[in-house]
Amino acid sequence: MSRPAALRRPSSLDGEGRELGKKIRSLRLQAKMTLQSLAQSVGVSESLISQVERGQVSPSITTLRRLAAELNIPLAALFLESTRASSIETKLDGRQIIVRRQERKKLRVARSRVNYELLTPDLSGKIEFLWIEYAPGTTAHSTSMAHRGEENAVCLKGSVVVTIEGRDFVLNEGDSISFDSGRAHQVENRTNEQAILVSAITPPSF
Repeated sequence: MSRPAALRRPSSLDGEGRELGKKIRSLRLQAKMTLQSLAQSVGVSESLISQVERGQVSPSITTLRRLAAELNIPLAALFLESTRASSIETKLDGRQIIVRRQERKKLRVARSRVNYELLTPDLSGKIEFLWIEYAPGTTAHSTSMAHRGEENAVCLKGSVVVTIEGRDFVLNEGDSISFDSGRAHQVENRTNEQAILVSAITPPSF
């Protein structure tokens, strides 16, 4: 029997899983929430939250979104820090304006096979700029989602289907889309090849 979407145990305790758990625990404590209160708000068990914080279980992207919403932070705040320091060549007036490929902050959810990378230096701007890789046959999240604002994306490789309130829109390589993200939507790679999107969302809500 497969595990429910919210409860996916990684094959090993990798560093990213432990760091993500530590970050969630730190944010929960800052919000003065108990394990029980956060679990009830998110709709999962207290045991699951505890295992996530200890890096023993990898939550689904849907569960991560709910956690971020209850902690009153954008999901991108859970992106793991890159290990490389930025150089003076990437800064203007002391502020980083270039993100080298190897410096991108990453959010990888075990077994989801959808990888997100932050293309902006941090989360202080008015727009979220994301690089998203979809493995063959994957979906962004288990159910459709909606959030205030506007979402724009361009397909750089492969093909995806963007479903908005039950209607499918196909994006092939080079195609782009712009829509009201308050309408329930989902993104799927229904092919047997990798797909890559660059997405811009405003205001930040990922």
